[in-house]
Amino acid sequence: MEIRKIQVTGAGDTRIISLPKDWAERYQLDKGDNIIIKELSTGDLIVYPQKSLEPQKRVARIIESDHVNRDILAAYLLGSDIIVVVSKKGEALAQKSNIKDLSRQLIGLEILGETQERIELHFLIGEEKENPRKYVKRCFSIANQMQSDAITAFLKGDAELAREVIDRDVEVNRLYFLIVRMLKIMADDKREVSYLKGPACLDWRMIATYSEDLGDASVEFARILKENPHMNTSLSSETLGKIRLLSDLTTESLNQSLDYFFEQNVIGAEIMKRKIATQLRNAHRGIQDDISKLEKEIVWQLSSLLNLFKELHETAIDIGDLVIAKVNDESEK
Repeated sequence: MEIRKIQVTGAGDTRIISLPKDWAERYQLDKGDNIIIKELSTGDLIVYPQKSLEPQKRVARIIESDHVNRDILAAYLLGSDIIVVVSKKGEALAQKSNIKDLSRQLIGLEILGETQERIELHFLIGEEKENPRKYVKRCFSIANQMQSDAITAFLKGDAELAREVIDRDVEVNRLYFLIVRMLKIMADDKREVSYLKGPACLDWRMIATYSEDLGDASVEFARILKENPHMNTSLSSETLGKIRLLSDLTTESLNQSLDYFFEQNVIGAEIMKRKIATQLRNAHRGIQDDISKLEKEIVWQLSSLLNLFKELHETAIDIGDLVIAKVNDESEK
């Protein structure tokens, strides 16, 4: 850190400071070159060369190891545009097929160069100019449909639909990784030229995390259901009807909670929280009471269903809390 005194020139209307020599030389700045001075939302000023606005490729070089896939994923999430994986001492890559499999799981990452000793992956989406909203909505929509289909599979004893729920989790994970990557780059953008500012990125990251958790919870229940497709046979038609109603209410509540988040509708979020605290919670309690009257082994089998519903309505409440907390925080500033 350097401290420099402000100098006043002319009639006192102009205040100037000199630029650090090392910094100017590092960016090859000379007389006549342009620099940009920008005031941030915090009131701070940042200074950077105009030429630095030209796209700069972020390159990560990885030496193959037993955890090469982990290193590639980390580089992807940290925003690398080019990821080069090389073998040790010029040997042939031993995990090339694993690397290719991973690249297919990461949206936008394509293989654009390959030899026996080296593989080059390029990210082909210009995410700095992208609005992550469509990816977040898509991720959440898939996860929400997964939980709805998992309940439908339970009600119908449909093992094939349960299997489809499990398979769809791959797409949720792909979108989640892309969203995390985009938000990481935006959060690090000190020039505030990205679609979202740093603090907002944290809230969006939470929504993406909720989506992945929603998908994971649906998959966990679907796996149990796939092995026990006739879990519903011990329940009365009245209880099954309650489960269908609760499933529909939960799906609707999750969708509305997400809409209120994007709209920053604090009134809608508060109403939704009250609805969940009464209507959904009472419906959940009614199903729980019905199940508790059955044999202990059946109650244990159906505990996964009750846990899924509990996690679903807690997720809807958490999204509402994000809206309320953000609006309250902005009103205090």
